[in-house]
Amino acid sequence: MRARLAIAVALAGVVAACVAAAASSASDLTGAVGVYRFAGGSAAALVQQDGALRLVDYRTGALRQLSQQARGLFVGGPGVSVPSPVSVRVALGQSRAGSVTSVRIDGQTATRVRLVTRSATFAGNGVQIAGRLILPAGTGPFPAVVIVPGSVPAHRDTYDLWALFFASRGFAVLTYDKRGVGGSTGQYVRAATDENLRNLASDALAGVEWLRHQRNVDPHRIGLSGGSQAGWVIALAASQSTDVRFAAMQSGPAMSVGRQLVYSALTRQGAADPSDEQIHAALDAAPVSGFDPRPALAGLKIPVLWQLGTVDKRMYTPETLANLVAITAGGGHDFTVRLYPGGAHSLRLTAHGLISEETTSPGFVSGVFTDLATWLRTHTSR
Repeated sequence: MRARLAIAVALAGVVAACVAAAASSASDLTGAVGVYRFAGGSAAALVQQDGALRLVDYRTGALRQLSQQARGLFVGGPGVSVPSPVSVRVALGQSRAGSVTSVRIDGQTATRVRLVTRSATFAGNGVQIAGRLILPAGTGPFPAVVIVPGSVPAHRDTYDLWALFFASRGFAVLTYDKRGVGGSTGQYVRAATDENLRNLASDALAGVEWLRHQRNVDPHRIGLSGGSQAGWVIALAASQSTDVRFAAMQSGPAMSVGRQLVYSALTRQGAADPSDEQIHAALDAAPVSGFDPRPALAGLKIPVLWQLGTVDKRMYTPETLANLVAITAGGGHDFTVRLYPGGAHSLRLTAHGLISEETTSPGFVSGVFTDLATWLRTHTSR
């Protein structure tokens, strides 16, 4: 009996230790999410995605999925989802109360940037949108940006990597659950139909309107940012409201939905690498159909930035670039285009832009975040 009791007590101790370790790990993950600034002024962020912690270094573009090695210690490998050999170590610095106040990344310490987070609720086109406002420390008024979701069923924290970048640059950032997702009502629709794009543009503009009435926000410096499908949404929304003062897009198409679908079908959504001859043959036979952003873009007088990867296998960069050149040929536009060799749809560095390469990539192509920071500084200052 005593032996059985001892075994039971020992097992209970093991179970309790495992539960405590799991709770500790979960606490480390959620408590570490945030943006951290190095002594030289650059920043890095820790974001949680699919139950794991990821590091993005805005100085270099490095992106790593981290695994927990011990309490407050995480390690990552040479690629986004390549765990070994270990190439980066991240140690969390904590206060006596247990909150994460700094991180030490490969021997360099970065201090947590203090941010304030508030819930946000606003009415879209026939729906209620639930989201989150991230504010820098201080009273502002701050320039602000609405992060417009792509085609995925995005939650308010899906684009934390980009939201925290903007926040680190002194922007108020509004992110939200896409309609039909999380706390937002309505029906989630993935397809870029005319009706869906109109609805999504209305939701984005509702976010702009909500921001205009926040006391910490400068109503004259509110913009939109997002990638992929968001490129169409942003073009449409910006053409409908003078309250949108700038736009920054990553891998945003400036070609019609119909022609874009032909290209993405040919590449099997980034899984295949067709030849130039195959691409031209497919697109030569494809008419302009579905939403065409060119008329909306032609009417924009606000500054707009496109960041495009040269080997994007989900958005056809050559046609987008050609359309933007044609639109700006007559002058009167403040459009900036940055092309990144080796940039996939995610703007991660790859050889051919394939999805399989994005997961093993070391991170973003060089210059993505520094170029965005420079553009924001020169186009959104008072």
